[in-house]
Amino acid sequence: MFQEQHNEKQCKLSVSEYGDSEETAVQKREYVIRELVETERDYVRDLKLVAEGYMALMRDPNCEIPMPEDLRGGKDKMVFGNLEAIYEWHRDFFLKALEKCVQHPEELGPLFQRYERKLFMYVVYCQNKPVSEYIVSEYDSYFEELRQKLGHKLQLCDLLIKPVQRIMKYQLLLRDLYKYTERAHLTAEVEALRQATLVMQVVPKTANDMMDVGRLQGFDGKITAQGKLLLHGTLLCAEGTSTTNFKGKELFVFLFEQNIIFSEAVGKKTQFTHPVYIYKAHIQVNKMNLEDGQRSEKDRSSEEGNEPFLVKSTDPRKPNLAYVCQALSAESRSEWVQNLRTQLQTQRDFLKAIQSPIAYQKELTKDPL
Repeated sequence: MFQEQHNEKQCKLSVSEYGDSEETAVQKREYVIRELVETERDYVRDLKLVAEGYMALMRDPNCEIPMPEDLRGGKDKMVFGNLEAIYEWHRDFFLKALEKCVQHPEELGPLFQRYERKLFMYVVYCQNKPVSEYIVSEYDSYFEELRQKLGHKLQLCDLLIKPVQRIMKYQLLLRDLYKYTERAHLTAEVEALRQATLVMQVVPKTANDMMDVGRLQGFDGKITAQGKLLLHGTLLCAEGTSTTNFKGKELFVFLFEQNIIFSEAVGKKTQFTHPVYIYKAHIQVNKMNLEDGQRSEKDRSSEEGNEPFLVKSTDPRKPNLAYVCQALSAESRSEWVQNLRTQLQTQRDFLKAIQSPIAYQKELTKDPL
């Protein structure tokens, strides 16, 4: 009997020493679920202030605060992007589905997985966000008049950032849910929550990337026609093909499936401001060569593994368009070169499939040696 009590005491000791007991983990999990639902209700109320407040007033032809003439004809819609669609979906579907999960927490993981595609509407919202910010600041006195008429405490810009904050918040709450579900040994629910957590890592990252894309100014092409954004960030770049005495200038580079776009960052990122990216040049991936520039082991300098690489246009209309690029680290260089190589190979495969479809199919089905 004494031995059993001793073992039980040891078990409890080990649980408290290494983490929550199952009972504590279940309680913490319930708290996170309640927080998820309560903050969702607050979020829907905030969206309502925009959709049924500002948007309703701006649509009202009898509103005593006239809309500035040059804000009409589409510019007004760019202020809100697809916020109304986000509001209606959360109000009519997602909030109700989350409320059911209080009694049926096992449905939470599958819920986020099921609505993965729907949640990508936040990517659209975030891509429009930089344009929205600019318009709101341009007409700040008009929107301030509307705020006073509506009696809101928060300014419009504070409400328009709510969807961006919310899509980030889901990720944090799901991570906690996953952690406490695992500690509670609710094994039947763990995998679905793990998958949901992964979904809610991808969506905010893509949304955040699209806000950077939305700050690109001066590119004549249609940004949505460039395919998926594969990589973006700062590279040291110099125009031309010579790597002798290389001195690159910091450019912000976007690699899409169809194009690599070079831009110059203007302004710094702070808590309240973001840089804009001024377009400089682009090279179509299907009309581009990559020269790796990787030296042999014996020729490497102290900057081992981070040699400049060259991207050059093969478009006969742009014969001199080329950039020598250097990443900020060897790891970053590897990521850029690998992505460029992969995309060039994808384009070559695509061209081969179009020009010789039968031969291409045979190559795909060929048994490996």
